Amino acid sequence: METTSRALVPNVMWTWRRVDNLLDPRRGTVIQAQVGGGAKALFSDQNFIRLHSRWQQYIPLGRLDTLSLRAEVGYTLADSRQHVPQDYVFRTGGSGSVRGYAYQSLGIKEGDATVGGRYLGVVSAEATHWLDESWGIAAFVDAGDAVDELKDIKMAVGYGLGARWRSPAGPIGVDLAYGQRTSEINLHFSLAIPF
Repeated sequence: METTSRALVPNVMWTWRRVDNLLDPRRGTVIQAQVGGGAKALFSDQNFIRLHSRWQQYIPLGRLDTLSLRAEVGYTLADSRQHVPQDYVFRTGGSGSVRGYAYQSLGIKEGDATVGGRYLGVVSAEATHWLDESWGIAAFVDAGDAVDELKDIKMAVGYGLGARWRSPAGPIGVDLAYGQRTSEINLHFSLAIPF
């Protein structure tokens, strides 16, 4: 069934960075938080508030290598996800979230479609070993899910290996990842700079 949902959403985002290199950090922290919402009184089909935050920590390993830890949480405060536009609920999967799964394929299944849920949780750990000044290899594990009720959360796990190249615009990543939930292997490309 096709539905259309409307919302006029003011949104505020705050980012805090303390890293040793903006394009290619080895040490430091990046935190991002955002809040937005809509109201029936102001041209929206549903009253809701959307909260979303991300944290990334870079830890040096030895002289050249890096461990990167990441967490992401989100919550859309609403009576129901019905009539909240899909941009203001949560799906996950793909590069930059849970590798090993197709882009935004993790969420609530409705027939053949994957739609967003009101809760999001993602965690990730990645170790990068630099072979020289330009090329590195990475090993990672990601887990996450998007659901409507916290009791339904079943973290989808993905893990794999990747190649890293230090380009002038920051590290470019190519990852080969296995998704445990689907038993599929996916290829992911990313520009791996801190958000």
